[in-house]
Amino acid sequence: MSSTRRRTVTALIVWFLTRAVLYVTATGHFLRSWGKPSVGDIALYMNWAHKSLQYGNIPVDTKWQYPPLLAPILEIPQWIENAVGLRYQSGFTVMTFTADAVITVLLLWTAAHRDVWSGPWYWIAGVPLLGPIVYGRYDLFPALFVVFALVLLGKGVPHALAEGADDGHQRRKRWLAGALIGLGAAVKIWPGLAVFGLPRTKRGRETIIAAIAAIVASTALLSLFYTHTMSFVGNEGGRGIEIESVWGVLLLAGKRAGLWHVNSRVLYGSYQAVPSAQGYVVTIVNVAYYVSLAATVIGFALMAYWWWRKTWRPAVVADATFVATLLMIVTSRVISPQYMIWVLAVAGFCLLYKDTTQRRSALLVLIALPLTQYEFPFGFQSLIRAHVFAVLAVIARDALLVAATYIGYRDLWASTVEGAFLPRRLRAVFGRGGARGGSAAEEPAAAALGIQRPAPASESEAEPAQA
Repeated sequence: MSSTRRRTVTALIVWFLTRAVLYVTATGHFLRSWGKPSVGDIALYMNWAHKSLQYGNIPVDTKWQYPPLLAPILEIPQWIENAVGLRYQSGFTVMTFTADAVITVLLLWTAAHRDVWSGPWYWIAGVPLLGPIVYGRYDLFPALFVVFALVLLGKGVPHALAEGADDGHQRRKRWLAGALIGLGAAVKIWPGLAVFGLPRTKRGRETIIAAIAAIVASTALLSLFYTHTMSFVGNEGGRGIEIESVWGVLLLAGKRAGLWHVNSRVLYGSYQAVPSAQGYVVTIVNVAYYVSLAATVIGFALMAYWWWRKTWRPAVVADATFVATLLMIVTSRVISPQYMIWVLAVAGFCLLYKDTTQRRSALLVLIALPLTQYEFPFGFQSLIRAHVFAVLAVIARDALLVAATYIGYRDLWASTVEGAFLPRRLRAVFGRGGARGGSAAEEPAAAALGIQRPAPASESEAEPAQA
């Protein structure tokens, strides 16, 4: 047996053993106290499918926070139930189990072509650390779209986005990858962040156009079959500060310290921090809300600024998707446990590149997974009541994510941008000059980020053979 086949077989055996435990737990056949709370949202999906979706109606429910392509996906377990008699929960779990299997196969297939095995092992080890919630949420489906798109954009040499990749086969791969990114965004917004990793070339624009076309076409088509397809926009906009977010857990920490009084209440599908009485606490919660919105805007502005100045190489597609997703999560008003599935899948693909910049951030995410599993389901009731250990666990988890985001952005910048962080005119405003490529000591903004200067690279640089 060849080394590649032996590694593949070993990985598949470990995957099956770990996933068998998760599957029987998620379906209630084993350790029900662990699995049952983790898959509680399936009952909500079933209720939506039975009472609304099968009649062509997006649920008129503030808990519906999702783009319209999720609607037919949530109907599939009901079709399975009607066809073969498998209960909705079992059918849904079969779907998530299958999505996990396909992601694993895609990572292993790419690893075999590159002879880089850390990516699939990261995914195989990471999912059990997050627990059976992986099979109880639909987030594996948009993750599958993203991983499939990344495979199409960079299995190996030749690369679909590299210079000279203009033959019909590579062009079809780019368009299909863009369509997958768009369809993923039509299920859950975050897959659209993959466009940050695309080069500023005709090939990158083709992929972006395909993604936009897929979003528009799928939404328009679904509008013919479902009502209220855009209701998720208003529902998402109505959300406040969720207690697991960076901002929410700080509010709970202040309550624990006796600085103010906030309660946890279910609004718009999540437990939000709300003031217990009128007064200065209302101002504090409102400030946290607007700070979170400003942080999200600044985060995407930083990604856009990096995208405009970056030099490109193949690993950037996955690395930028990973960093942009982290930025979206840590600045958001909501951090649900299943959000970790997003970064777990993309980080696994990052590690398939030998020249990835995201190893340190991927490790921090991996460390954050068991803290997330402790927080939900085990410590969630304690968190609602602001018990000290649960609050400290979520603070530690969120601090790891913030650190992963900072380090990830810094390392991505350092490997892809030549010159100072601020343009010459802005450096003059801050009272410092300095030539392009000056030292960090001459560039205060760059020094604050810990940015190092990369070697020049071409925007259309072909994928190195070792990747």
